[in-house]
Amino acid sequence: MPTDMSDKPTAEFTEFYASWFDRVYNYARGRTGSAVRADEIAADTFERAFRSWGKFDAKRGDRRTWLFTIAFRSVADHYRAEKPGVWTSLELTAEPPDAARGPAKEAEAADEKRLLTLALDTLEDEAREVVSLRFFSGMTNRAIGELLGLSESNVAVILFRSIRKLRKNFSALEA
Repeated sequence: MPTDMSDKPTAEFTEFYASWFDRVYNYARGRTGSAVRADEIAADTFERAFRSWGKFDAKRGDRRTWLFTIAFRSVADHYRAEKPGVWTSLELTAEPPDAARGPAKEAEAADEKRLLTLALDTLEDEAREVVSLRFFSGMTNRAIGELLGLSESNVAVILFRSIRKLRKNFSALEA
C-alpha cells in the first residue's frame, strides 16, 4: 500500500495493468495472429496509457473503453507502419506443443486456428473489429459501441450476423 499520495497514481495504474493486460494482449493477438506482435502492441498500449494516466477524465467515459481506444489505435498504428490495409494474419504464430495432447490433437488444433483465421478474414473490417473486441478482449457490447461509435443494439446485430457468417464459412472451409 502506498505511503504517500505521489505513489497513488502509480499503484492505481499497476492494479489496472494487472487487471487488464490479458484482455489487451488477447485482443492484439486476435487482431494480428502473432504472439510477438501482440506483446509489442500490448506494451505500446500500456505505455501510452501510463503516459496519459493523470489526464484521464472519468466524467468523459470509462477507463476500460479509454484503454481499448488506445489498444485499437495501437493495432491500427502497427498495421499502418507494416502493411497498409491488412488486419489479420493468415498464419498464427505456432504455440509450443502440448505433450499431453499428442501430435494428432496438436495438428487438429493448428488446423482449426488456421480455418478460424481464414473465416475471420471473410468478415468486413468493422465486423472483424467487433468480433475481436468481444471475444478476444471480453468487452461488453456497450463498451464496444462507445469505442467504435455504434449503438449497443447495432453491435449486437453485427455480432449476430458475424457469428452466423463465421459458422457458415468455417464449415465450408472444413469441408
